Amino acid sequence: MNALSTRFWLCWLGGIVSLGLPTAYAQSSVAMPTRETYRQAVAARMMKDYPDGKNTAAPRQDSLSRRGGEQVSQVDDDEMSRMNVEISAALAWWFGLCGANDRRYWDLVQRALAYLPLGPKTIHPHPKADELRTCTMSDVAAEVRRTWWMGRLDQDLMTAGAHGVRVIANTVTLQAWRNGPIEGVHAGRCEGYGLNERRVSPKAEKAIVRHAQGGIFAGIKAVDYLRYDDAWPPPAERVLPFLHGLVGPIGWSSTEQSRLVELPLRGDAPAI
Repeated sequence: MNALSTRFWLCWLGGIVSLGLPTAYAQSSVAMPTRETYRQAVAARMMKDYPDGKNTAAPRQDSLSRRGGEQVSQVDDDEMSRMNVEISAALAWWFGLCGANDRRYWDLVQRALAYLPLGPKTIHPHPKADELRTCTMSDVAAEVRRTWWMGRLDQDLMTAGAHGVRVIANTVTLQAWRNGPIEGVHAGRCEGYGLNERRVSPKAEKAIVRHAQGGIFAGIKAVDYLRYDDAWPPPAERVLPFLHGLVGPIGWSSTEQSRLVELPLRGDAPAI
């Protein structure tokens, strides 16, 4: 059922890589949402009755207009940081729901199956799946703690103990999202953005979602391994491998839910 659970998250990810990413507003300053977007999506699904028949979601229109080819970044650095934060916060919420409220968890999975495009039935193995699984092993955690830099051990154990689920979500986000095809969209120089343009091509969107699908599946499996080992919620020592600089991100927030973004608009962008 992990494959089915993974599809629920394609709802949030699909919104990120479509028109305007999380920034389709008629202003250059994009404020933090009053309620996280993933919670809004969940609330909307919970209010609907189950539909009859297959998903009938309307296809999106593509109006991509890129300037300068691959040398021009389609995602601003601050915008990417915001997406990292919101995806990780969403995954942490989902991981926390697993085991704490199984009835709600599986109801949301079934609603995802009812409303969302199913996509490929086969999830290809993610290149970091074995690495994430290794991080869940108790003997690996013991060895990581033994070799951890003593100057940071107490501080990092405190972070792992206070924000363990979010630390794991940060690492899954790094592997499933940030270290993937999205980098081809993000790389390059910034020339500003038009508010009426789609900045991610359908081909790139497909690659991003497919990579993320495998990564999120691997992350959910890692959480399952910890649960089956009676290590959920995870104690600090079992979280430490996910904090390792060769596995997880460095300097990512373990508390933020979103953040303010200031987007540069192109001089030739039409007024709205």
